[in-house]
Amino acid sequence: MKNILKLTVTIILSLLIAGIMPAQVFADSVPEYISEVRIGMGKDAKEAEEALEEFIILSDENGNPVDLNQKAGGGTGSKGEKVIYLGYKTTTKRSEAITDLALMNMKGGYSVQDYEILMETQMKSQIIPFVDNFKAALEEYRVNYNSENTLNKARAQYVHDALNLLTDDDCGGKGLGDLLLNETRYEMGEDFDRLPAEEKSNHADILTILAQSNGKATLIMENLITRAADTDETTWLDRFSSITYDELADMIDALPTDADAELAKLYEDTARKLLDKWDDFSEELASYDEAYKTAESFDADAYEEAADSLENLTGESSEEQMQESVEEFARQQIDAAEFIKSAEIVAIHSALENTEYGEGTLLDFFSKPKSEIEDDISVLYPLAASLSEGQIAGLDFVSMRELFAIALTDETGYEDQSFENSAKTSIYDGVDRGIYQKGGVALTSDALRKDAISRESEDGGFLSPLTITMYVLSGLAAAGLLASGTVGLITKFKNNIIDAAKRAIGRGEAVNIQTDLPSEVYVNFTKTGDANKAIQMTQETFSARTALCGKLAIGFCIAMIVIAGISTYYAYLDLVEFYKVEFTPIPRYMVDEADITVYNEHGEKTVIKNQAAYYKAIECNRNYKDEMFESLGECADLNGDVGRQWLALYAQKSDAAAPILAESLLVKVNDGNLPAGYTTGIHMFGSGSAFNLNSELYDWNKSAPSVMVYFKTDTAAKSPTAAGSSFTAGNLILAGVAGLSAGALISALALTTVNRKKKQKAA
Repeated sequence: MKNILKLTVTIILSLLIAGIMPAQVFADSVPEYISEVRIGMGKDAKEAEEALEEFIILSDENGNPVDLNQKAGGGTGSKGEKVIYLGYKTTTKRSEAITDLALMNMKGGYSVQDYEILMETQMKSQIIPFVDNFKAALEEYRVNYNSENTLNKARAQYVHDALNLLTDDDCGGKGLGDLLLNETRYEMGEDFDRLPAEEKSNHADILTILAQSNGKATLIMENLITRAADTDETTWLDRFSSITYDELADMIDALPTDADAELAKLYEDTARKLLDKWDDFSEELASYDEAYKTAESFDADAYEEAADSLENLTGESSEEQMQESVEEFARQQIDAAEFIKSAEIVAIHSALENTEYGEGTLLDFFSKPKSEIEDDISVLYPLAASLSEGQIAGLDFVSMRELFAIALTDETGYEDQSFENSAKTSIYDGVDRGIYQKGGVALTSDALRKDAISRESEDGGFLSPLTITMYVLSGLAAAGLLASGTVGLITKFKNNIIDAAKRAIGRGEAVNIQTDLPSEVYVNFTKTGDANKAIQMTQETFSARTALCGKLAIGFCIAMIVIAGISTYYAYLDLVEFYKVEFTPIPRYMVDEADITVYNEHGEKTVIKNQAAYYKAIECNRNYKDEMFESLGECADLNGDVGRQWLALYAQKSDAAAPILAESLLVKVNDGNLPAGYTTGIHMFGSGSAFNLNSELYDWNKSAPSVMVYFKTDTAAKSPTAAGSSFTAGNLILAGVAGLSAGALISALALTTVNRKKKQKAA
């Protein structure tokens, strides 16, 4: 059985670190999910389709690819039209599935600065205070690793070897076990900057590790470092068993009446943390009989056979053999994990049962209901006082069962463990570290979106003041042309009347100068008293006026043509400028504050970082030669770079959400009715309803047909284990860590207990 314990603890730890502990055995029929989305953009359908060669293109019910842009560009002066196709890939793996597709427009309400402030606040308010507290555990790990005490050294060596399975990419792939034996960059402060370049890689950046690393790796690191704490010659259990509350009070340099208050200051916070773990541990102790049966019935041979079968698979193995081996090993992993937990419970129960404490045993004490302890929390002060500073610092990351495993395991239990055949993994495995690049992540929220809407105004006219001025001048020239032409025509008409009168006089007919001739003739007659002279003077004036009007008409006509041409050119330039939108960069990641708002134990609203809330921008085939590449990079614009604003599509892969079913993707053109059985689709942030991808809010063509893309999610799909850091997960009080049996088993004690029970049965 000892060999079994040795084998299983090594395998379980490596599986936990690698993050591949299965939650379920393979199903007979697994649906296909959307694993990747890409946008194909082109001047025509062929170019857009060629960009999605390895993707399934979203099509209508007849199998024809659907252009998501639907000629929503502008007219004269615009950048023209672009064809937009949506392509996707599928997977049967839940962990690779996209769970949501959301939209953000260029002026939609997001802030890169607010996100960076949020990160800075988190670093100052959460991560740095945590490290300041956790340094006690790190220091005790270092002391024990170099200790002359054989038990403490063996425990620290075990933790060191286990931590070396976790590697730090930023330090050249060195293991955490080695790195954390040295002061971290944060602990060194300015001294780190003075180190030679080659020496810097020996000092881990603990702040970056906690902020960015894989959540499972972070928790295991914190759990293991806590196991390596406590530099005393005795264990915390030895100290606890030998001290009482009264003895603690006697150690306080205070009056008897003040001792209770002083002890509360020292130990109540730690006692409260222990109390939070009480129910879980009491339930485990109560499950002793069941745990014993599980430990006794573990089939070591079956486990080894499953492990060998998996190891012996080759490229020539059939798909059926591979699946059968993987499924069997998955079942054996689960059995091994249950065995480890059960063996610990058996050993701890036996130890407590055989250790006197007060008027009973330690088993009696730890079996008390939580309500009884709550009535007098001071009964836990001796237990709190027995823990080292490092153990207290890491108390959030170990369960009560693990605390007892630490106290009851002797040096042989640690020395028997080996990690030689265990695979190493990066602490950043599964984490998209791009979300931590400055300027690449934006925060959106209801408040930001509401403010953006209130600031959004209708577009004004596209003509510039200069163009308007030119049009005014053109109008004036036209008016001058009309005026000069009109005056010329009137003058010519009057001249015709005078010519007719002169002919009538020649025929001896009577002509009334005042009534039959233009008024100008009569005016001249009153001046000269001579009718013939008045007629001659008037005609001379009319001839000069007609000539001038002709010249003016020609001048105004030329001016009008020139100014109209210039105006038309300026109007075209204005149209070009009107359609030429200055696009701001598309953030690579978007995180919705609605998903990262939590409430602490006091009911206070707290905003934290949550990896599951991150949306990553979908990319397209835009390249460095394209006009918009400098500002938009490879991030897709569903308006094809020709709209009033960019409309970016973001995908989320959340462990907490249901994956999108590939077969459910449905596109509707010019049909706003919600399809039967659907409730959502590609939507704007802050709304769950499918959004018109051809909205006139962002397109020039206000009469373009609507385009809606709908999808369904698989609500029955089980969630994989999260990859975000413990801070990313937003919870430092991790009760669930009790399930991480990542340390040494108390193998000798468990073996003794089980063997003793077997002998009793045989007798």
